[in-house]
Amino acid sequence: IGLAFFVLTHRPHLHQLYITVPSRYIVASMAPTTVQPFDPVATTTSFVCSVVSEGSRDPCHTQQPRNYVLAFAAVVICGTLNNFSFCIISGASQDLARKFGTENMTTALTTVLNFAALSGTVVSTKILSHFQYYTRIVLVLIMTASAYGGIAAAATMTDKSGFWIIAALGCLAGMAQIFGEVSNLAFLKCFPPELVGGWGAGTGLAGIFGSLSYIWLRETAGLTASTVFALCIPLCLVYWIAFQYLYMEAVRDAEGPALARIKGGIPATPQVTYAATNNDPRVVLQEEDASTALPATWANAKAAIRASGNIMFNLVAVYCLEYLIWPGLADRETLCAGKVWYTSMWMCYNVGVTLSRFSVSIFRIRRVWLLTLFQLLNVLLWVVEVYTGLIRDSLPDEHGLYIMACWMVLVGLCGGATYGNCMFLFNTQAGIPDGLRELGVNLGFVMSNIGTTTATLSFLLIDSTIMTKEMLYPKHFNPSCYSTPSS
Repeated sequence: IGLAFFVLTHRPHLHQLYITVPSRYIVASMAPTTVQPFDPVATTTSFVCSVVSEGSRDPCHTQQPRNYVLAFAAVVICGTLNNFSFCIISGASQDLARKFGTENMTTALTTVLNFAALSGTVVSTKILSHFQYYTRIVLVLIMTASAYGGIAAAATMTDKSGFWIIAALGCLAGMAQIFGEVSNLAFLKCFPPELVGGWGAGTGLAGIFGSLSYIWLRETAGLTASTVFALCIPLCLVYWIAFQYLYMEAVRDAEGPALARIKGGIPATPQVTYAATNNDPRVVLQEEDASTALPATWANAKAAIRASGNIMFNLVAVYCLEYLIWPGLADRETLCAGKVWYTSMWMCYNVGVTLSRFSVSIFRIRRVWLLTLFQLLNVLLWVVEVYTGLIRDSLPDEHGLYIMACWMVLVGLCGGATYGNCMFLFNTQAGIPDGLRELGVNLGFVMSNIGTTTATLSFLLIDSTIMTKEMLYPKHFNPSCYSTPSS
């Protein structure tokens, strides 16, 4: 974070950083002989403006914030607080399951969160995309505050029905999270693309602060789970203040079609329709304003997949793989450990996510499929570790889990890097029409949420069959694992 602040505040002093791109993408009017000091904002903006974005009549319409550092901080806050509800519920899931005596249902909370996110993506694609971004964010804040309050009340219950009420409220929080994520990422198109890195860093910080705050408030401060969630409600006000600042910066001096694009929403009569049968999705049948988000028709969906299918595939694959590790394999690895370890694994995962998602503001990885392959290797090695315990049992007093926590940071680095770079490519990759970019993000989230829901849902079966407590931790070797948990 300190390095990020240095880069943002000393941009004029970073010299002679050259960007090489294929010559066919450069507009002929660019002067190739002039070397200027590197400015992340100016360089990226001019680069995006210089890319021949076929299918877009005006590839350069970014709004420069008056204070870049303040705008970046506002984006980080929005990303953090948008995902905070998802992260604190996920981090608390094992503790809540133990409280209600439903240990084998730990992944159920994450499953319902992901299922709600999947449903929310479909709703966002078909319905919410018709509304302006500001309206969507207000809805997100109402839903999130309601989820916090409801969980705080349900956590005071003593019978198992409280767990399922919390799961139902988790659906509300998961839907709000995906509404906010899709809306914010689409809204950020009107700003320089580096701000996407701020959003990615914020979503990673949500996991760190969500886990850390839950551990500290529960273990150190000794508060009940109900009180912890009640204290989260005022965060919605901070979220609104940060988004309000960004919104005022975005609409400043904008008018006409540019203002309409910044505010978002789909007009009653879409101006652009993409060919459903044409092999090139960049061929426009009717063109009035390609910067307006297009509705989720079957023709437009197929065009978006043809234009950005490679990005979608890697986004889906990495999400699915990382959710096999967390919460699935992480829950089995920490099943007989202290109750802070599961939440700590979630926090360490998000440390890696934060660092790698922020990295897109400094450098990008175009070959994201390499990260997908590396995450697949992580999954295979974690399965071996869960069954053998080679690392967790290598040191006494659960010290082997510190090594696993470091490994979880690596898992987060891999997943977050893929997410951040995919979001950057959705917004900037040449060949994706502007009108299809938001639809591409929506479809990517639909597919990735199908993957994550499948991954977490599969562990409800795996946990009760091939990875049961009795199978992984035989009672005669681990008698302490079968003692009655404290509430």
